[in-house]
Amino acid sequence: MVTTRVSVTRSAIGVVLFVAAFMGNAHPVQAELSANQVMIVANANSRESLLVAEHYAISRAIPLEHIAKLDLPSDETITRDDYIQRLVLPLRQTLQAQGLHRTIRVLVTVYGVPIRVGSPTFTLEEQGPLRDASARLDAARSQLFDLERQARTIASPSASEPQNEQEQGVTAYERNVVFLFHVDQSVQEAVKRTQQHQPAAHIQDYTQLESIIRRHQGLAGLAQLQHELPQPGLASGPDAEAQLRAQQMEGLQLLGSLEFPLRQRRAELYRQVELVYGLYGVFALAAMELHLLSDEQADASVDSELSLIWWDQRDYPVSWRSLNPFHHAFKRTERPAQRELPVLMVSRLDAPTAKSAMRLVDRAIEVERQGLAGTVYLDARGLQAKSPSDTYGRYDQSLRDLHAFITQHSSYKVVLENTEARFHRPGEAPDVGLYIGWYRLRQYEDAFTFQPGAIGYHMASAEAVSLHRTGESGWCKNALERGITATLGSVGEPYLDTFPEPLEFTALLMTGQYSLVESYYLTSRWVSWRMLLVGDPLYNPWRNKPAAKRSALSMFPLAPIAPSDQTFADPLRTRDDRQLVRERSRIRLDEILRQQSSRQTSP
Repeated sequence: MVTTRVSVTRSAIGVVLFVAAFMGNAHPVQAELSANQVMIVANANSRESLLVAEHYAISRAIPLEHIAKLDLPSDETITRDDYIQRLVLPLRQTLQAQGLHRTIRVLVTVYGVPIRVGSPTFTLEEQGPLRDASARLDAARSQLFDLERQARTIASPSASEPQNEQEQGVTAYERNVVFLFHVDQSVQEAVKRTQQHQPAAHIQDYTQLESIIRRHQGLAGLAQLQHELPQPGLASGPDAEAQLRAQQMEGLQLLGSLEFPLRQRRAELYRQVELVYGLYGVFALAAMELHLLSDEQADASVDSELSLIWWDQRDYPVSWRSLNPFHHAFKRTERPAQRELPVLMVSRLDAPTAKSAMRLVDRAIEVERQGLAGTVYLDARGLQAKSPSDTYGRYDQSLRDLHAFITQHSSYKVVLENTEARFHRPGEAPDVGLYIGWYRLRQYEDAFTFQPGAIGYHMASAEAVSLHRTGESGWCKNALERGITATLGSVGEPYLDTFPEPLEFTALLMTGQYSLVESYYLTSRWVSWRMLLVGDPLYNPWRNKPAAKRSALSMFPLAPIAPSDQTFADPLRTRDDRQLVRERSRIRLDEILRQQSSRQTSP
């Protein structure tokens, strides 16, 4: 399992590349998820799929009208085109036709619904702009690399040649951000060095620096340079300078509001961006365009992608993964100009057979009445975190912290394995109520006997590649066959930070104040990615008999607000609002670029 990540940093001139931020508020609406907030997604071509859907609806008193019977393929993988045409659009239409688009918070996919969606393919109309953006990006990169070398000769004349940083990062988008940051860093160092020079050397270096910045950051960069290194006879007054820079920053931010691929006045826009924001602006604009239309690592689980059912391709990049706004550490920002579309929680009632899928519901309801019995098994590896960014060490420590939490706050028996050994021998882990551990890749070890209602997951890659295929060796299918009631896993390489941290996920559940799906979404960092949750989303084994008090949630700065208690934007109205913002943003951006371009002179 891979954990390497790159920290994406903003450069000094402003926003480098734009990642959509989700918005949410935290005003209580209802106490907990209700049956009326659940929509069930079934495959109309599978009798067993419809039976599972009806069984769940009847068992949880969900209106039968809340079953969306869709024309879906029988394979576990669905193409991106079929996903949109046969799943997303019909499901949206069903929600809208029944007036449920404002109230449904949870989607439940059932046996017979594909688990994986493939990467997108692009139309001929989209391929042209993609080729053009790629060519512009490559040309700008070559020139920016040369500018970085020139800037470094000013910042440190004896410095060695700069190293090309574009290979850092998981995706091309991240590598582009890193590259742009390093170029900007070199230019800023050159500005600082020039500020320290004696007058004679200052004039010589300033002339060279001015030439670099004109190409690097255009008129906006020159305005900032004049602000940081005022030159006699060039000042236009503090108010005028401040107004100029504010307008330039506004235009830079508006680049992130454009609709991609760029179609209207494409060449003119790139020309104006280069004049006002230099090669920096061209590189950033091309990188954003490529990012939104990239197919790099764009496969996902159907369930995780469905979290963004109200989001179109123009609203988020399907490549890589998107921040989950329900995660307890997500920083919510108010952006009055552009409200964000809502995100839904998604869980799956699925198993190797339809009958096994139905039993997930039956066991969940039974345990909610009687309480979850059994032993807690935690399989750590004895790893110590070497640094705050050491994901392996952090997750391993979370297992040990969970052991301490359960020991202190509950009456459950806990067995902690804290070496590289695992629970792997038959009968080694009887009466499992809860299991979390690692690491055995796609080789389920038959050591567990699951109590009714048992919850568990194994942190390893691709443990949910298939839930039905004969001979499948991954954790999820085999645990479901052996009676686990709720589990989670990935349909591909997830990266470790995709899994809920064991302490956080379990502690929330044990208070009885968060359902299974809410505990999962509050502790999962990403959506539009490769993870899926299997189990009744309403399952709350500790609702009637809490195993821990809410006051025990000291691992959180504040006890998280359940997603069901957070406000929910009307998706249809929000979509209209966002389109209006896009149109107004383009008009305003064109106005700013025209005004800035008309100057044509350095400050």
